[in-house]
Amino acid sequence: MSELIKQAISTSVLVANQNVEYQIEQEQVVLTGIVGSYYAKQLAQESVSRIQGVRQVHNRLTVTPDQTGQPTLSTN
Repeated sequence: MSELIKQAISTSVLVANQNVEYQIEQEQVVLTGIVGSYYAKQLAQESVSRIQGVRQVHNRLTVTPDQTGQPTLSTN
């Protein structure tokens, strides 16, 4: 199951280059680390939850937006 989880995380473009780690506890997966958006956080969870044998995903990823290349909102 570990290889399937690793593959699910690495094949997602938004999640692949992020700092995502996982632990397997029986049929539960705990995701930890840092991603750049709430969408990437959800995508990581969805990718792992689709794997056969995973009964529950605990998503403990922290969202820290990347400041490079991101659009900014002006309040002027």
